[in-house]
Amino acid sequence: MINFRYHVVSILAVFLALAIGTVMGASFVGQGVIDGLRGRIDEVEKNKDAIRDENTALTNENDRLNAFVDESAPFTVANRLPGVRVSLVAERGVSADAVDAQARSLRAAGGIVPGVIWLEDRWQLGSAADAAALRDATGLTNRSRESLRAAAARLVGQRLAGEPPVSDDVLTKLAAAQFVTLTGAAGSATPAVTEFTGTSSRLLELGGPGHAVPPSVSTGVAAGALDAKFPVAIGQVFEPSDEAIDRGAWIGVVADTDTIRGRVSTINDVELVEGQIGATLVLDEIGRGKTGTYGIGEDRALPEFPAPVPVGG
Repeated sequence: MINFRYHVVSILAVFLALAIGTVMGASFVGQGVIDGLRGRIDEVEKNKDAIRDENTALTNENDRLNAFVDESAPFTVANRLPGVRVSLVAERGVSADAVDAQARSLRAAGGIVPGVIWLEDRWQLGSAADAAALRDATGLTNRSRESLRAAAARLVGQRLAGEPPVSDDVLTKLAAAQFVTLTGAAGSATPAVTEFTGTSSRLLELGGPGHAVPPSVSTGVAAGALDAKFPVAIGQVFEPSDEAIDRGAWIGVVADTDTIRGRVSTINDVELVEGQIGATLVLDEIGRGKTGTYGIGEDRALPEFPAPVPVGG
């Protein structure tokens, strides 16, 4: 029979075995091995501290370099677009902060930026009512939604490349139908549609992957402007959430569209201050009749830097 005394003896035996094992283990391991392990632990701690200090120094250096780029950006683009009116068009979904930063860069170059024309999600034409509203706003009769969308977007580009009509302005009608929204940029007031005029002007479109606005809208706007011999640049704003997407995915598709291939300049990193400088310099370059493909992963990050233009020259 197993009684209480048996349980007590069993428990004591377990503890005795553990004590003997500990003593014997310490004897076999030896003080030298223990000291060696402690030395390795100390070395790992020192390496960890050194790596942490190195990372801190690199972070500080990166912050200093970024601050230098930010502060020198206005001087880099100064007087590149004196008096040039820029029609800034952006897909809804593009970072408003990036759009405002781009507007500031253009203005620092002497450009006139009335505001932003936002292309709204309604361009998806997800319902018959949306398609009917687009036909009413543009006077188009296309039955296919894709052809209707492309033709309407082309009208936007043609309108931006010309003089605002006295009446029956397609841009006004599209705004009323909520296909586009006009806003100020970088703190400026909401512009009137008449401020978007083709006189001494260029077009900069901003878009990116993952937005609800179909890419064919941006290509249509660009094609319409090109119809009127209007210089066009297209920039991609790459959001942090797009990291699983190829950086050149959206802009590669847009730039390779038959109607605009080889006729526009592109830059693929406008979410960065480097890209905003690049887009500004691209607008300068296309005004001189040159086009190119720029940005991260391209042959050149920026256009060739022309000689500075003297103030008043």
